Amino acid sequence: MSGNKAILSILQKVWDERLRSSQVMIVLCGSYIGMMETEVLGYNAPLYGRRTGSVLLQTLDLQSSALFYPSYSPEEQFLAWAVVGGMPYYLTTFSDQQKLLSNIRIHILDAHSGSLYSEPRLLLMEELREPRNYFSLLRAIAQGNTRLNEIAQASGVGSPSIVARYLDILQQMRLITRRVPATESQPEKSKRGIYQINDHFLRFWFRYVHPNQGSLELGLADSVLTQRVQPDLDHFAAIAFEEAAREFIAAKAREGKLPFLPERVGSWWSRIGELDVLAISSSERSALVGECKWSVNPVGMNILEDLKDRAAKMARESGIEHIHYALFSRRGFTKALKDHAAKNDIGLFRVDDLVQPKL
Repeated sequence: MSGNKAILSILQKVWDERLRSSQVMIVLCGSYIGMMETEVLGYNAPLYGRRTGSVLLQTLDLQSSALFYPSYSPEEQFLAWAVVGGMPYYLTTFSDQQKLLSNIRIHILDAHSGSLYSEPRLLLMEELREPRNYFSLLRAIAQGNTRLNEIAQASGVGSPSIVARYLDILQQMRLITRRVPATESQPEKSKRGIYQINDHFLRFWFRYVHPNQGSLELGLADSVLTQRVQPDLDHFAAIAFEEAAREFIAAKAREGKLPFLPERVGSWWSRIGELDVLAISSSERSALVGECKWSVNPVGMNILEDLKDRAAKMARESGIEHIHYALFSRRGFTKALKDHAAKNDIGLFRVDDLVQPKL
């Protein structure tokens, strides 16, 4: 449509005069969601009122993505999803006949033959004007700058008001999300908003590839892998582990397996604490709180006690009276915690449960 601005008006005329009563079905696809919603589906668009239906295609979830790697362990399946996300094409580039780090080295970090090395750059340059500014913003977010002022300072793009306009466009494209605590009943008015890159692979690319392009172009992929990616990969994966845990709880809610009907599922943070997972019902004054530990050590009673302390702070701030607990672990739980959880109806979930949920 950028090549021929009249294409939608032409389609409208052809549809109204010739195709409306025929057996022809027209399917329009677009990757720029903001443009599709305004110029194709919007009230002032030529094709407004003529669609039979519309579908927003989502990436594959963790369970579906794991099926691409049957030879991997659940932990390896999760890590692959944390790196490339749920885009089928990206998933097919990795092979479960190779170690995960080898896949990253060959397909992402190799500047000369890596099939995914230039993928984000090519995609975004097609969609964006002034791509340099957007790249700076995405890189800043990927490196852990999540609040507006932090992003503005780290990116060097401009003042917070200027950066906010760029971030709005990235949100329209569904490349980033502005998250607020699940306790917020009016999220659009919340002053606690933080920004996060939606797609796992974009998050990985802007964290490890974009900042190291000079080294990668020099053929130093092995050094970038061992000195930049490998030491930080667990920290990177921990964010995806929290996302998977929140979706796991949301799925439980859809199945009617929570002890209350939640109004929102997300996380919580304030000046007095934070929670990785929070499903909340203000009307029932009930909540489920969760802690995620992407650690090689089993989770013990100390983690549960700390979670209870932070949950109590959230409850006082939000008027919650009934709290349920869930813990998510990479490598399991101590015997003491398992015994305590069995007696007190506390949910304990390993990465295996998130990757291959039991029916």
